[in-house]
Amino acid sequence: MGRVIVVGGGIVGAAAAWHLTRAGARVLLLERAAAPATGASRASFSRATAFGKGPRRYFDLNHAGLRELHDLRAAGVPGFHPCPSLVWDRAPDDLAARLAEARRWGYGAEPVPRSGPEIPAGVDRAALPPAVGLLPGEGWVDLPAMAAWLLDRARGAGAEVRFGTEVAGLAVGDGGAVHGAVTADGRTEEGDVLVNAAGAGGQEIAGFAGGPLALAPTRGLLVDVAAPGGLAGMLLAPAVSVRPAGPDRVRVRSDAVDARLRDAAPAAVPGGLVTELIERAATLLPALQGARPESVRVGVRAFPADGLSSVGTLGTAPGYYEIVTHSGATLGPLLGRLAAEEIADGHRSPLLAVYAPERFAAGARNDTGAAPAPAHPQ
Repeated sequence: MGRVIVVGGGIVGAAAAWHLTRAGARVLLLERAAAPATGASRASFSRATAFGKGPRRYFDLNHAGLRELHDLRAAGVPGFHPCPSLVWDRAPDDLAARLAEARRWGYGAEPVPRSGPEIPAGVDRAALPPAVGLLPGEGWVDLPAMAAWLLDRARGAGAEVRFGTEVAGLAVGDGGAVHGAVTADGRTEEGDVLVNAAGAGGQEIAGFAGGPLALAPTRGLLVDVAAPGGLAGMLLAPAVSVRPAGPDRVRVRSDAVDARLRDAAPAAVPGGLVTELIERAATLLPALQGARPESVRVGVRAFPADGLSSVGTLGTAPGYYEIVTHSGATLGPLLGRLAAEEIADGHRSPLLAVYAPERFAAGARNDTGAAPAPAHPQ
């Protein structure tokens, strides 16, 4: 397998580096930030879910990603926190149909009454509809903690990790073959395979290889708020989403707020949006009334243009491999492992069959099926 260069130190790159090192590759990971998982991985709601993901094959991929997280936790890898989701983010008939579909596909999903014991303490039951969906097998991921653990273990097994190193180009030879990365200081790092796990920066890296990756990045606002007593579950409502973010803290986001954030200056977060986000959360958790933010983050999510993941090689760029997804919390660890297996022994998992990067090329056949972006980006 030789030397593999991984570009990006978020959850996807960290997982790929860990698995590649374990498979015997000499790994060099390049990350432009000073620490792991400081981009989309840090500014993520980080809910691990397959619910509402479609078409069926994309649901299956996400369901496998959720099982991977449970397996990693059982093996002692930190970062994944299982907890149920309560969802009522769509019309009742649509929610009932989605719950029934999920059950047919082998996913834990049941309607429960708002008067039931499944509703966490501290939630204002009067703010809920008569019935909500219960998704007991889900959870949230502390992506920086998991990425740091994976990179620490990869380094311990021989991988080299360089922070503060920006990739400004790729070394491309005859026939478009990629044989290394060119850093911003002009240094060329030679490698047999280059893995693009650069998240929101993935389109630029793909462009250096002549790849057709098309991203439609979106900005998202996340606010962490102190919540004495914590929250024993995730709440997915039409106006706001709330999840635990530690023993006495919650994380809050909203599609409606994010839509208005996109109209703001890139470097600015209007204070009114932060206040509004907390007020939306307080309609579900009255204890948050008047709370002040503990942290405010704006992240750029790496959405491939069709809403699905882009994973695999490019026939026009031998030596190049791409792993770009907006579902890093659910899929990052799984995609890192499946990519490492394909790079190491040439076996491509059937789960990845239709997600090759070449589907974005002009005139290419796209077999992924229609799949709108999820209602609650991760």
